[in-house]
Amino acid sequence: MSLTDVYRYVDNNQDKLLEDLFRFLRQPSISTRNEGMDECAQLLAEEMKKLGIETKIFPTGRHPIVFGEVGPTNGDPTLLIYGHYDVQPPEPLELWDSDPFEPTIKNGRIYARGSSDNKGQLFAHVKAIEAYKTVFDKLPVKVKFIFEGEEEISSPSLEPFVAEHKDLLKSDLFVVSDSHIHESGHPLVVLGLKGMLYVEITLRGANKDLHSMRAAAVPSPVWRMIHLLASLKGEDGMVQIPGFYDNVRPLLPEEITAAEAIPFDKKELLSDLGITSLLQNRHANDYYKNMIFEPTCNISGLTAGYQEEGSKTILPCQASAKLDLRLVPDQDPDTILGLLKNHLNRNGYGDAKITVHGGFEPSRTPITHPSVQLASEAVAEVFGKEPYIYPGIGGAGPNYVFAKHLNVPCLIIPFAAADQNNHAPNESLILDGYFNGIKTSATLIHKLATTNITING
Repeated sequence: MSLTDVYRYVDNNQDKLLEDLFRFLRQPSISTRNEGMDECAQLLAEEMKKLGIETKIFPTGRHPIVFGEVGPTNGDPTLLIYGHYDVQPPEPLELWDSDPFEPTIKNGRIYARGSSDNKGQLFAHVKAIEAYKTVFDKLPVKVKFIFEGEEEISSPSLEPFVAEHKDLLKSDLFVVSDSHIHESGHPLVVLGLKGMLYVEITLRGANKDLHSMRAAAVPSPVWRMIHLLASLKGEDGMVQIPGFYDNVRPLLPEEITAAEAIPFDKKELLSDLGITSLLQNRHANDYYKNMIFEPTCNISGLTAGYQEEGSKTILPCQASAKLDLRLVPDQDPDTILGLLKNHLNRNGYGDAKITVHGGFEPSRTPITHPSVQLASEAVAEVFGKEPYIYPGIGGAGPNYVFAKHLNVPCLIIPFAAADQNNHAPNESLILDGYFNGIKTSATLIHKLATTNITING
């Protein structure tokens, strides 16, 4: 028996593998409004148990965590798979071409809410156990699964759970399949995620809205907010908070080389977005270098004054701005928050109210880590081409929890297409992504057992 037989099993059992996935996708699991969460956790646990995975559901303060493990216990390498079974709300329903909770195959894609983000991608790893055990009878390494139901609400229960269950989750390699492959269809291995600090800043003026004739004599919190925001970031993209860049981790030469190797059509991107230029930052408008390596400060919301149709001449009494500051290793959200407060105090905005809405720490596995080579070989064997290596991507996520508490290398191996429409109507997962995902996971398991390299420790 060989991996070829595993691949053949996947190819010959596509209808069954899809039927099992569809049962999972049909179950709503909308974490933002607690719709179907317990039922989905139970369904997922049952699917895992069918494959001989020892599975337990852990309650949390919100939605359950599903944990499972399978394989030998004699000290072989341990692979930890993470995923999230919660999904975004499907609205607006009228923009879907089919029922978001009735999976539909069209043009080589599975259309359903959660098909790519993240049910379909995590389920590929579960079904890899089925394919591998059917062919080889047993696994050569220990595989553990941790599936949460709160990723779409910033994973409030995950870090406390991981910190409390370090022994249960002890592993040599952490893998998550989320996000998407390159827009060209080329496979990827992603080594990190940015961190984030999300804050809301509020400035108040008078104790009520006033007639705008009084703007000649009474200070405007809206103008103050404009000046405050302008002090945070220059037009070149550089953040102007003193000390903001002090702890940014120096780049490895291999990381720079990997970013430079990612194909990019600047002209096509500008045309697609309807813009004429990119920001400079510290990497001279290099799109991927800035996306991967640059921290930034983004205004994600701005509210003040009269918002309705028509005109109303008022001097608003309040202005608010929501900021997400994307962070890179080794920036710390709490440290950045302190720098932001100091900056505002020094510049006359000590009265600003700052509300913290959340944050993530950044994480990045060094490109020189042996797990990167192992994962790249597994992906290349299935997809027939060497993956592009992304030292990181612009999004934030919970990978840092595992890097921080388990001291384990963390990799992202996505299977969805770049135009997956996650979080939007007509979300989809390419069929090849699902089946290749199963094969890739099985190949990674096999290589962990047969490759003579030390992954962790």
